[in-house]
Amino acid sequence: MCHHCIMLRKFIFNTSKTLKKLRIDISDGKHPAVLAMQRSIMQAGGITFKYEIYPDGSWTAESVNFDGIITGGKSTKEISSMVKDAIFTYFEVPTKNCNEELLVGPNEPVSMRQQVFATR
Repeated sequence: MCHHCIMLRKFIFNTSKTLKKLRIDISDGKHPAVLAMQRSIMQAGGITFKYEIYPDGSWTAESVNFDGIITGGKSTKEISSMVKDAIFTYFEVPTKNCNEELLVGPNEPVSMRQQVFATR
């Protein structure tokens, strides 16, 4: 995806999140891509990610059970949002239908796997 496309998608995604916080829902939870995404995630028992966090605060996240879902960023503050955006992108969910609540329900635990290495 080109840089401008990524920036536009982030803008639309963040605008959509803000509208949802204001209780303005512009999405359709019945969109075929949303339904297909939900079915695939349920059949797989969830999506598991391996995270790598670097000394400068940057990070990468790659799914271990869905080939091709990978993302990263400069700050760990954006992990949740970026991972969810990567999932929506992978399943080709239109940006206006990217509702973060579709991926994690209330009171569900979020798990994280991290590698730690010893220094020499």
